Amino acid sequence: MRTWVRCRCALVFLVFAAGLAVPDVGTADPVRLSVRRAEAYAAFSSATSLPDPAQEQLQKFLTSPLPGQAKPKEAASFYNPDNLYQYIDGGADVYLLYDFRRLIHQDFKSGSADITADIYDMGVPDNAFGIYAAERSPRYKFLPVGIEGYSSKGILNFVQDHYYVKLSAMSGSSETLLGSFARTLSQRIGGKKTVPALLTKLPTEKRIAHSEQYIRKDPLGHPFLAPAYVVGYSWSTKEGKLIVTVAAEPALAKARLEQLAKHFKDTGECKPAPELGDGAISAKNSFEGTMIARTQGRYLIALLNPPANGAQILKSTAQSLP
Repeated sequence: MRTWVRCRCALVFLVFAAGLAVPDVGTADPVRLSVRRAEAYAAFSSATSLPDPAQEQLQKFLTSPLPGQAKPKEAASFYNPDNLYQYIDGGADVYLLYDFRRLIHQDFKSGSADITADIYDMGVPDNAFGIYAAERSPRYKFLPVGIEGYSSKGILNFVQDHYYVKLSAMSGSSETLLGSFARTLSQRIGGKKTVPALLTKLPTEKRIAHSEQYIRKDPLGHPFLAPAYVVGYSWSTKEGKLIVTVAAEPALAKARLEQLAKHFKDTGECKPAPELGDGAISAKNSFEGTMIARTQGRYLIALLNPPANGAQILKSTAQSLP
């Protein structure tokens, strides 16, 4: 966006230069001056009306025919990182954290029902899954649409490939209509219908359904652990979490482990746990509970509130990572 703004500013300057920067306005050829102005304006208009592939792709998803013979009430609106706050003021920052690219917003009429469709282009699948997971709740009714979807009263949201789709409707038959809308959009989007690859490497036994997350900022409240993939588990009477953070290289993963050890030393206790792996730690404090952690290549693996076989879970997770 900033590149476009700079380009536009340069073209605006060109328009003014063509019309004003003349050595002697009184002696300038009026016809030549008019031609120069027209050429500059044409260049400006052409540059500002260049097709946006991402915007065109989003528009294709919402073209007719649509379920329920839905018709657009007005032209679609588009938002980018610079103006998303105009549509979701107060919520834009979270989307920007996940590298939001573009949004299409459009309202439709289907019989007596009003439908709103918002499709967020998040750039890459992991970011789309991350923002989707950040907004879902275990209380929702989950649906087999896209990678995963959920519905609540008057809404249906799902994630697929690098898109996060949010639908809403108000009518007596909104649930059926939104389901049809979601299936149509899912078919048009295509692409990947799988969770982030790293999440598939983590243990499935005792995993809490719909607990998977991709967190770009402050996992467990610690900036140095970002980004991280997190999964919840239910072990007998307590719940725990498996956290896998991804560093650029092994040395940085070890540095993260050192920061985590320092945190627990400052707030509770931490001791080496060589039986868990090279450089591994066992730690606890009064507000986070117990944690065991180690590195594997460029990954830091931590198990919060581990069960009795936590050491085996940590080791098997480390062995499953590339």
